Amino acid sequence: MKLRKLFVFALFTALAAPSFAGYQKVEGDGYDVMIDMILRPVGFAATLIGAGIYVGVSPLTAISTIPRPHDAFEKLADTIVCKPFKWTFMRPSGDYRYDEGCARKVRPVAYQPAPPVVEPPKPVVSSPEPPVPPDVNKKIDAIFKKEMMK
Repeated sequence: MKLRKLFVFALFTALAAPSFAGYQKVEGDGYDVMIDMILRPVGFAATLIGAGIYVGVSPLTAISTIPRPHDAFEKLADTIVCKPFKWTFMRPSGDYRYDEGCARKVRPVAYQPAPPVVEPPKPVVSSPEPPVPPDVNKKIDAIFKKEMMK
């Protein structure tokens, strides 16, 4: 019974999603709505499965992020999480070629981060400690021996 309630909730959520999408001129007919009743829950399931795969594959993605351009996480998230999410919840009814991802679109061609500025270490100047007169040490030793013998 709980599974049925979950399925009905997911179905209504998926069908309500086009009302939140921005207005775009796409002509659809009744068949598009019927097909969307099947495809939107499939897109919702694909989003959930993609999120699970993203979490499971993240150690391998971290390894592949080591060489440049360091954007493996962005590409993976865009491909298996963001695109199914946007296709399910932001696509207007009847537009089956909707292929908008979440990755940043504008990226400089020759992006080179500025090299860090390294300043040479400054010399540390310390003043020498004044020497302790030897007779003070003898007095302290005598007091220490007297106290220890008590």
